[in-house]
Amino acid sequence: MGFLQRVPFQIVFGRVYDDKSLQEQMIKQSGLDWTIARPGVLLNGPKTGRYEILRERSEWRNGIIARSNVADFLVKQIEDRNFIGASPVLAN
Repeated sequence: MGFLQRVPFQIVFGRVYDDKSLQEQMIKQSGLDWTIARPGVLLNGPKTGRYEILRERSEWRNGIIARSNVADFLVKQIEDRNFIGASPVLAN
């Protein structure tokens, strides 16, 4: 998130955003295998299986994604080890 996006976001969500960061830090330090999915704006809609998985911070962008597509990604992570220790952004 760029500076111009981060400032209003922190003003509106301040404490919640701080809590999210602390929770993520605890997960990363747990010693467990972990994947943190970062979906864009969540919408209702059918699973299409067509969505982008943006792994690198330089690729991250805002977007929208159906909850069912986020669920599709999460279920696939049960067997897919490609995103262990990663926090990809999910967007259509």
